[in-house]
Amino acid sequence: MDKVTVRVNATTANIGPGFDCVGMALSLYDRLTFEKTDGGIVIEGCDEKYRNENNLAYLSYKKTMEKIGCDDSSVKITIASEIPASRGLGSSAALIAAGAAAANAICGYPLTKEELLEIGTEIEGHPDNLAPAIYGGLTVSAATENGIYTARFKISEKFHFTALIPDFHLSTEKARQVLPKEVLRADAVYNLSRTALVLKAFEEGNTEMLAASMGDKLHQPYRRRLIKGFDTAERLAFHLGATAFFISGSGPTVMAVSESEDFTKAISEQMQFTDISSWRALALKPDNGGIIIE
Repeated sequence: MDKVTVRVNATTANIGPGFDCVGMALSLYDRLTFEKTDGGIVIEGCDEKYRNENNLAYLSYKKTMEKIGCDDSSVKITIASEIPASRGLGSSAALIAAGAAAANAICGYPLTKEELLEIGTEIEGHPDNLAPAIYGGLTVSAATENGIYTARFKISEKFHFTALIPDFHLSTEKARQVLPKEVLRADAVYNLSRTALVLKAFEEGNTEMLAASMGDKLHQPYRRRLIKGFDTAERLAFHLGATAFFISGSGPTVMAVSESEDFTKAISEQMQFTDISSWRALALKPDNGGIIIE
């Protein structure tokens, strides 16, 4: 196979108390076409500064080729992206997952999804976005001495998701810098106990349990200060009946979970009268399919 197109979904991570371990695949997609060439690399569909060997899709493609034992990493990559960059919706993980999956497909699928996840995690540094990008659904992942373990859950159709996307970027590096180097034991226990409940609540459609367990003390109290308009968005979401509200990844996008199909329309209309009128409200659904070779 000399040419493949990969569809990979956006993801949201750090869901409520699930800091650096829980992620979810969402119905927003990048499509990347990889075509073997006679030599060199060509990358189209992205800013000029990313059209080189440091492009994450290419890095992942090359690393996977090397893992398989193929030294031919000459390729043309064409990117058609819906996932906004540096907004907390897994844009980096999507590129990495796509590159690994494409190389695997071109070489005849010698690697498992578990192996693709390990390759991607070596580049990304953590699997919380990569796991749902590859597997789909709601995932919790842990990197251990024996490899990366991932448990996958389906999400009840009862819940509807609205991404509130600001008109500014927030780098993961900056979002990491504001976090404390040490945490209180009580705060760690607070998050641990609630993370298990969040997974069950999403799977069962238990609104009461979800609302009670989405609190966080490890990253949101610090990162919310970096997101101008966070307080307005949070107040408005709960005023309109949201069940839960959390920072998507490291931000600046925030996510509202509700039981109403009309929630996105309602909050979009109300945002126009606030200091977050420039933000975009986007209705999203969980994606249980994972990465697809089209």
